[in-house]
Amino acid sequence: MSGMISPTDLTFLLLENPNRPLHMAAMTIFKKPQGQESTFGARLFDAYRRSRAVKPFTRKLAWSGTGIAAWQTVEPDMADHVRQVDLPAPGTMTQFYELVSTLNSGLLDRSRPLWECYIIDGLENDCLAVMIKVHHALIDGEGGLRVMRNFMSDSPDDERLAAPWMAPEGGAEVRRRRPRVSQTQRLQGQLRGLTKLPADMIGIGADIVEFGVQALHLKPRMASVPFTAQRTLFNNTAKSAARSYADTGLPLADVKAVAAATNTSINDVVMTVIDDALHTYLGERGAPTDRPLVAFMPMSLRDESGGAGGNQVSAELLPMGAPGADIGERLRQINGATKKAKDKGRRMQTTSRQVYALLLAGSMAVSDSLPGLGNAPSANVVISNMKGPAEQLYLAGAPLVAFLGLPILPPGAGLNVTFASVNDTVRIAIGAAPEAVDEPLRLARLMDQSFQRLQATTRRTP
Repeated sequence: MSGMISPTDLTFLLLENPNRPLHMAAMTIFKKPQGQESTFGARLFDAYRRSRAVKPFTRKLAWSGTGIAAWQTVEPDMADHVRQVDLPAPGTMTQFYELVSTLNSGLLDRSRPLWECYIIDGLENDCLAVMIKVHHALIDGEGGLRVMRNFMSDSPDDERLAAPWMAPEGGAEVRRRRPRVSQTQRLQGQLRGLTKLPADMIGIGADIVEFGVQALHLKPRMASVPFTAQRTLFNNTAKSAARSYADTGLPLADVKAVAAATNTSINDVVMTVIDDALHTYLGERGAPTDRPLVAFMPMSLRDESGGAGGNQVSAELLPMGAPGADIGERLRQINGATKKAKDKGRRMQTTSRQVYALLLAGSMAVSDSLPGLGNAPSANVVISNMKGPAEQLYLAGAPLVAFLGLPILPPGAGLNVTFASVNDTVRIAIGAAPEAVDEPLRLARLMDQSFQRLQATTRRTP
């Protein structure tokens, strides 16, 4: 059985190279159940090796003789996909990040389904991590969060040793079955859909006009224009597969309190913290910018029913706060920019939003590959926001203590910051080329300081 690959998903495969792996990685860290400190890791590894996968984790890449890509459904050999690595106990978080940086640097084997899992035992405080690498062509960030949520339970009494690739409790495929459609019928449907594309592309044409009007300063900018961001240290792209990682966490209740007090959103507050810390980091390295940083921001297009595989996102180039703005004013500027971006997105058809996202992503790739455009990037940083589970979760009685991501670096990007709300914390994950951010832990500490200043400013506001 096989299925065609969407243009968006195919793009992730075609743009990947040894210096630019385009898989996602996430780690869930659990505190081992009392009395199982020496046995839990071995039990979990054995259960994972004996487990069975469901879609999309059964999809293997296949190329036809005419160069057309498709997904082929196979039964994964778990010995190829599940591995165990032990840190010398008690492993520190610094040692943990050094290990996962090494594990995450290699490309996924395209002769197999595009995912791997590592059980990392020996962490300090009797903890264990489950790290999973999944190619971005197989599943997007929102879908990834969904499958990560599905393998955990909200009950400490649930003893299932479940995994992200396994079927949720209740059946192998928890979704409404659709009539089987042949490849020919599917292709005919896609070709018929192309006849509707020109009407949907009206939104793109209007945006091209907007770019011209904004570039001539005839009206205020609703978004940044491609190739007009100022080059910064963060635009130094990777020269190898090496990556640097760090993360921090902000109390969700405190973030919500700041958002409520300023009539902004959680997204606005966290973006302000990131933006402020980035400017401070540049200043400490004697490389400040005199213009607002521009963020390339993916935005989810999923409806409430969701869906397991593929990518359903749009994107925008978002100018952030002015370099010299105090942190309260920075929040107001970012809030205004995000409101305009959302209003613009609502006016566009879904098809045109998706094509528009590809055009923006392409502008970043072009600036990274064509001589002369490297000094005229479209964005300085990729920022993603995902919503995680709000409740305390468990794996076979082991409480989840942290959810950490290793953001990918798309073409043209040297820095990716991804944040997600998980239980009572907003986790902010930093993934960077060492050429762009040589001290990610310092950047994480600056984000903590920025949030403390924003809180203090909010308390002083009458």
